[in-house]
Parts: sequence; structure tokens; C-alpha cells
Amino acid sequence: MRTMARAFPGFDAGPTRLIPLPEAFFTQVLPQLDDEHALRLALYFFWRLALQEDEPRYLTWDEVRDDPYWSFLGDAETRAEVLRAGLEKLVEAGLVLRTRLETQPPIEVLVLNTPKGRALMDALRAGRWRPQAGPRPVQVYLNRPSVFRVYEANFGPLTPLIADRIRAALETYPQAWIYEAMDEAVARNIRRWRYVEAILERWRTEGRHDRTAEGRAPQDDASRYDRSRYAQFYE
Repeated sequence: MRTMARAFPGFDAGPTRLIPLPEAFFTQVLPQLDDEHALRLALYFFWRLALQEDEPRYLTWDEVRDDPYWSFLGDAETRAEVLRAGLEKLVEAGLVLRTRLETQPPIEVLVLNTPKGRALMDALRAGRWRPQAGPRPVQVYLNRPSVFRVYEANFGPLTPLIADRIRAALETYPQAWIYEAMDEAVARNIRRWRYVEAILERWRTEGRHDRTAEGRAPQDDASRYDRSRYAQFYE
């Protein structure tokens, strides 16, 4: 017999986080979902992806299946079976897109069927990704401006020496770091590649998200690039 949960006491009076739901979800997707677990999983996708700060936003099947949130569905085997059935319905309905990456072990990447989600799927299927350690197991390269073009547009003429140093940086650091370091150099009006290299080296040795001296909380850094002067290239 299922234990009756305590009644919801009501929303707090103060500020609360809101999770946006597109109107098309109600008009085009919801009528197709005749399964309560598929509906729960759909709302879960909107919730979890809205909480992510890093771009691109995605979930993997493993993190969905193993999320303690689903403990109310029963034991691990039952949860996996129920969630897999719900996922198949969301894919069939067109709400969720997925692809399987042949890593060891394989990674099943899941996104909402949005313009950014479709761009992410295209990048993955085109091979513009690599595995990485940590909670986000896939690093994806979307259609970004060339680092060389960003340099020419904001720092000056691209000499052979600078081009070689940029190539060396691309082999050493994640591209996202390089773009953000260039953004910081431009914001400080220190338009020298040596300064960009100094920023990158500091992040490598001290940690990229330890920069609080300028009044930014560490969690702000994850979304800072999207608000930068180069954000137009990512839309």
C-alpha cells in the first residue's frame, strides 16, 4: 500500500525560482502524453535543465536514471524500467532528442527539442565533442567564432608569432577558457596576448572558479560568457 504523502503546505511568500514552460508544451506535447511517468519526466527535464548554468545544457541517461529524486518510484530496477518507458514516449512525442556516444562506457545524451538542443545534437553527431572528467562527461564545440578572428577583431593584426602562441594555447586549455580570458582582457582594455596567457595560467594553477576579488561570486563565472560581448556568436 502506498504511503500517503504529507499535503503540500503552499508556496513561500518570498521570492521563488520559476521554471519556464513554453506554450507549445501545453498545446502540442501535453495532449500526446497519456502516461503519468512520461509527464513527470517531461517536467523533470524542464526543471533540471533550467537549473544548469553551463552551456550547452544537456542531461545524460545515467544521471537521470540515478537521480535520488526518483526514489518514490521504488527500487533501482523499477525506476530504470519506468523512466526508460517514459523517455521513449518523450522521444516519440518529439519533446526530447537523444544521441548515443560510443565512449567507454557509452554516453546517452538527452536534450529538449529547442534550437539550442538541435544545435547540440548536430555538433555531437558531427563529432565536435570530446569526453571529459567530472559531472558533465561531454565537452561540446558549438559553432563559435575562430579564436584567431576574435583576436583580430579585438586585439590587433595577427602576426605569425601570435598565431603560433594561440595554437599552443588551443592545445593546452579548453576553448571556453580562451574566449573568456580574451573577454576579460578586452574588458580591462589590456589588449595583449601575453595578458590572456597570464589569465589562463592563473586559472590553471589557482582554479578558474576561485575569482572573487572583483566582487563576483564563483557561481557567476559559469554563465558569465553568455552575457559577454561575444554572446552573439553563440545564439
